[in-house]
Amino acid sequence: MNVEREEFYRTYRNLFENSLTQKQVDGYEAIFNYWDASSLNDFRWLAYALATAYHETGKRIEPVREGFCDTDEGSIRAVTRLFNQGRIKRNYALSHANGKSYFGRGLVQITHGYNYERLGKAIGIDMDLYNNPSLALDLDIAVRIMFTGMNEGLFTGHRFDQHLNDAASDWVNARRIINGLDRAQKIAEYAENFYQCL
Repeated sequence: MNVEREEFYRTYRNLFENSLTQKQVDGYEAIFNYWDASSLNDFRWLAYALATAYHETGKRIEPVREGFCDTDEGSIRAVTRLFNQGRIKRNYALSHANGKSYFGRGLVQITHGYNYERLGKAIGIDMDLYNNPSLALDLDIAVRIMFTGMNEGLFTGHRFDQHLNDAASDWVNARRIINGLDRAQKIAEYAENFYQCL
């Protein structure tokens, strides 16, 4: 099912913001282009992906570094601060042997080197994402990572079809696809609004 884009933007302006930046439009269009070309056909899945990207990017709908930092160094400092405060158990921003840091990047903030390796292979770019983690900031790659990870359960083991299926529309527990139940209610509200837009 293809997205009726004019209808989406018209409803979006009523339910979300009245105006969009060009970068937001570019982000939505990249997501819709991927969706239209894919075999995915449950608009609830698209709505939940949109809600996730909307939340994870601070409503920007463009790939971001962790902490919304402008540089890798800024994100490394942000993660190190969380670790020093005891808010995370492991400082995953520490450089690996290759000199790369695997803090959160993208539309869904993938973290840890093993996830960069796994997601790179899943979207067909093999070790390129691990060797160059900044590729997760490329919009088209970030969209592929988001949909592949959410559809195949590569982030947490949970998938779209476990929470949004013929038997249920569990918008709250769908958050488990990405990050436990962190901000689950708020993201569920976004998702239901995006579903109306679609």
